[in-house]
Amino acid sequence: MDDYCEMNHSSIDAAELAEGSHDVEHVALRSLTVVVSLCGLAGNGIVIWFVRLSHKKTSFLIYSLNLAIADFMNLGFQILFSVRQILKPFLHRCFGLHALFMVLRWFFYLTGLSIMTAISFQRCLSVLFPIWYRCHCPKHLSAIVTTLLWILTFLLNMLRGYACGQLFTKEKKFCDGFNTATAVLVFLQFAILGTSSLLLLHRVQASSQKHQPRKFYLVLLLSFLGFLFGLPLSIIRFYTTEKKNHIFNDICVLLCCINSTANPAVYFFIGGLQRERPMESLKAVLQRALGEETEDAEDQKVIPAGKVESVGP
Repeated sequence: MDDYCEMNHSSIDAAELAEGSHDVEHVALRSLTVVVSLCGLAGNGIVIWFVRLSHKKTSFLIYSLNLAIADFMNLGFQILFSVRQILKPFLHRCFGLHALFMVLRWFFYLTGLSIMTAISFQRCLSVLFPIWYRCHCPKHLSAIVTTLLWILTFLLNMLRGYACGQLFTKEKKFCDGFNTATAVLVFLQFAILGTSSLLLLHRVQASSQKHQPRKFYLVLLLSFLGFLFGLPLSIIRFYTTEKKNHIFNDICVLLCCINSTANPAVYFFIGGLQRERPMESLKAVLQRALGEETEDAEDQKVIPAGKVESVGP
């Protein structure tokens, strides 16, 4: 059973489950969260389907697949918890969910954030140091990075769940330490995400080219949305007190779901630009956005004229 339903749990994950949050605004925000999340499930499902059918897996396609999976699972858990909160005032109780669900929901959120940070950072490296990137980066870097991110984030969240009394034990001896470590990791990722985005934006403005590759703007948009909509949930998770602001919590959860839903929407938007025909299939739009061209060719495009020639072999 889910101990967070009936007990005044001190965990940071218990904000949404306290009594007194049964009001119209709470139900309305949670209902909107469900609607947004359902749209996100459809969008991310289409992205997963397309990438899995692609014959050539570029690094960006691998990142996009893993990001879509993390967002898909995060939205699924958000729907589950939001439905429980919607039904709670009508049933006068919340149906039980195992505490593991709390840990997994946070795990998929952090994994999506980590993958988004990796996308932005790797694209930044490819633009700022193109020769070094093409000559020294491992061929399967994206697959290695995403695998490590899934494993490390899973271990961190399982250890945090155990230390905070959510898994296997009720003791919370090391909970504060793990919460602090997780908070530092999250805000470090946001710092990397923000810095990489600013560097990429500066390169766009400084470049002599009028038209940058689509992936350039794609990464910028994804980074901006992740920073704008993903950060509030991290703040409320690590900087809340026992007396929770439930409406603010609901808004942060909604923003998180908007972020996960917006990622495939950005793909469709970027892919819809410069379309050759008024009516095109989703596959054609996604193929244009995510691209199946070689990474080297695209990295070459983002370098202002004369930069490569001055380096020389």
